[in-house]
Amino acid sequence: MTSRPSRFPAAAKRRPPAQVGSGPLSMIAVTLLIAAMLIHLPAHSAEKVGAARAEARADLAQLERGFWICDHLVTKQAADIQQAGTCSANFEALKETKFGGDFEKLLAWWRVNKAAQHKALESIDSAQ
Repeated sequence: MTSRPSRFPAAAKRRPPAQVGSGPLSMIAVTLLIAAMLIHLPAHSAEKVGAARAEARADLAQLERGFWICDHLVTKQAADIQQAGTCSANFEALKETKFGGDFEKLLAWWRVNKAAQHKALESIDSAQ
């Protein structure tokens, strides 16, 4: 027996039903949506990065100030247990934050800045 050609050739070649979002208009819409998001992303991210950097600088300045206060304190008098614990924690945080954990770099920085920092703290002490 020979097979006959279908009376409905278009039905034989029917495509699967279209899915939502599969047409060219959907692709354009998605592209525009992504572009709109990217346009707003840099400004928003720059604001967050700027705020994070400002906070990090403030935190680092606070760590440095605490370090110098502790350093000055222990050159003038013995620290009590609570002060020693606070100073030790501050020292470690500064070493990790500013110097990546490198004690030698911290020590070099300390040597360069110690005299000026102690003089500034002594002038504050004498003003009070």
